[in-house]
Amino acid sequence: PLPLPPDKVSVVLMNYSRPRMVQESTLMRTLLSHPSVDEIVLLHSNPATAFHFLHPKVVNVDSAGQNDEMGLSLRFYFCQLAGNPWIIHVDDDMEFELGTLSALLTEFARNPRRIVGRYGRDTVDARGSWFNGYSSRSTHLSTEVVLTKLMVMERETCGAFFEYAHLVWEDAVLNDGEGPLWNGEDIFMSLVANHVYGHGGQKANLAMDWLDVWNAPEDLKDYANGRLDISGNMKGYRFGDWHWWQSLLRRNRHYAYRGKLWNIGRKRLAESGAHGEEI
Repeated sequence: PLPLPPDKVSVVLMNYSRPRMVQESTLMRTLLSHPSVDEIVLLHSNPATAFHFLHPKVVNVDSAGQNDEMGLSLRFYFCQLAGNPWIIHVDDDMEFELGTLSALLTEFARNPRRIVGRYGRDTVDARGSWFNGYSSRSTHLSTEVVLTKLMVMERETCGAFFEYAHLVWEDAVLNDGEGPLWNGEDIFMSLVANHVYGHGGQKANLAMDWLDVWNAPEDLKDYANGRLDISGNMKGYRFGDWHWWQSLLRRNRHYAYRGKLWNIGRKRLAESGAHGEEI
């Protein structure tokens, strides 16, 4: 294995509806034992599920008030307050071994002016797509968008998210949004990163789809299987029954919205001019 980069990293992790994922899965143990991680910013955005995780590396943040205004973009707001220049974003239901995190950081160190993660997404020709060009298929290597399920980025780029958020906020996010507030925040963050780094519409981010990452056990969720899954989880439902159709429709709306946000965000960022210019 290659030596780890000397830079220490911070992790931003959101606790909203599944506190047992944080408390009982292997995720926190892996993060806390990795030599490059010296801070975990744990955002408690729901008063009903908030708790105090006691560890010297963990900063517990009561973010319920900000959550009402920012939704899923909350992670990028508090990312700016982290103590290290590199930030790992990870969802609470992801699990992996130490070597996976090492490989992610080693690759990112080769070029930090991009976003690197496990799960990538690209668009397809919107004219032949039901979902405005959005594809849920994982990408390999060069990609336009990296999902926040597991990714690493520079802290300073988090602030750029809010510099450009007004371009899509009112119509695409607030009026036409599907699911929780600022659903699609990972799409817009990746597009903004491409913009501020001068990559334009290029596939300048990186998806390491070979990394061994898996979902934490379903029984650590605190709700019925798939009931609050915004992307539509049809597992456990009988084909064709009412719950199956409801989940399918929810998933299709979710995909179509993400495709629309992607197209609008890409277009308006391109029209906004070079980073730092007057918008």
